[in-house]
Amino acid sequence: MKRIKLNYIVNVALFAQFVLVGYSGLLLFINDHGTSHLWKLIHEQLGILMLIFFIAHIALHWNWMAFTTKKFFTRENETKAGEIIEANYISMD
Repeated sequence: MKRIKLNYIVNVALFAQFVLVGYSGLLLFINDHGTSHLWKLIHEQLGILMLIFFIAHIALHWNWMAFTTKKFFTRENETKAGEIIEANYISMD
């Protein structure tokens, strides 16, 4: 399976699980005593499944996260062309 297709499937599944966990959590929060045991079971099991898909999501995006983090925390040694032009025209009053 191609990486793009796998990424799409993981993201769609993660979104669907997020919606269902949120909905069941809202039901449990609003009406805890009136909620059936089934909703509690769905909430707990989907929460565990969501954690597994979250780990898969992080694993699929690990290279991007490492590259972006490294880029964010390193200084750029290159001087931009606009900075050179701007430095040439600063008056020394």
